[in-house]
Amino acid sequence: MSTGSDPTWVGRKPLRRIGGMSDALSIASDLGFSVSPPPTQEELQNLSTTTGEKGDDLIRVLRELTAVQRKIADLQVELQGRKDDKNVAYLTHVSEMEKKCETLGRITTILKDVIQNKDRIIARLQQPYSLDCIPVEAEYQKQFSELLMKAASDYGALTASVADFQWSQTFKEPPSVWGEMLRPIPVALASCTRFFEAMSAMRESFSTLQNLRVGHSASSVPVTPAKDPSQRVSGNTDCVTPPPWRTEPSFDDLAIRSSRRHEVEQQKVEDGNNIPGDLNQTDQRRLSWPPSVKKNGT
Repeated sequence: MSTGSDPTWVGRKPLRRIGGMSDALSIASDLGFSVSPPPTQEELQNLSTTTGEKGDDLIRVLRELTAVQRKIADLQVELQGRKDDKNVAYLTHVSEMEKKCETLGRITTILKDVIQNKDRIIARLQQPYSLDCIPVEAEYQKQFSELLMKAASDYGALTASVADFQWSQTFKEPPSVWGEMLRPIPVALASCTRFFEAMSAMRESFSTLQNLRVGHSASSVPVTPAKDPSQRVSGNTDCVTPPPWRTEPSFDDLAIRSSRRHEVEQQKVEDGNNIPGDLNQTDQRRLSWPPSVKKNGT
């Protein structure tokens, strides 16, 4: 407007123009509102200077904010990297790396063997049946597998039988040597038979002694055995009756047992092959009890 630069219009009622700014100012003046004067040139310069300083401050703050944002982004990247390192730390541990190195070493060895034996492997794959396999028709596969399963349980016996068969084939000695080797077998069998029968008789004797001991458990005075071992063997000895609360054999029982065993061995050496008579004498001698014991037992 032309009146904008004129300072004399301040305080005056502006001209009324319908629909213009002057009309609005006139209405405001009628209502009692004061209109501030427009800024002077100095004020405009000061305002521009102040605005420039504030703009510089704003630019500086924006630059600092940008630098801080960059630092925050770098920290976020570093933090994410550390989280990832923490999640995969067990994979990069020394022990894990050693295991991986060992695994790689084994794989390398296997690959070297495969490369070295590739011709043999190719020939083996091209061959329908290997040399150490038994070709079986398809219809008999099930029966053959069952036969192998049954033979696996008897593998030890089969191996021993094969070893015996091979030994018999390699044994080229004359029949006289066979006789010398087989001669001790009947003697050993007879000795085992005598020992078994003697042990059976001894077991019966001890069972009889146990029955007599149980039958005389009510007696208060036990009978002492004779001091001469020869009398114990010949049948002139008294029955040993230990106290009823003792279940272990006494020293006298052990002495009688050892003397009887010694006599049995002597009888084996002296009598030789006369087995029945020796066994009858041994049974009679072991089962011969003093008259007092027989009376008490009946």
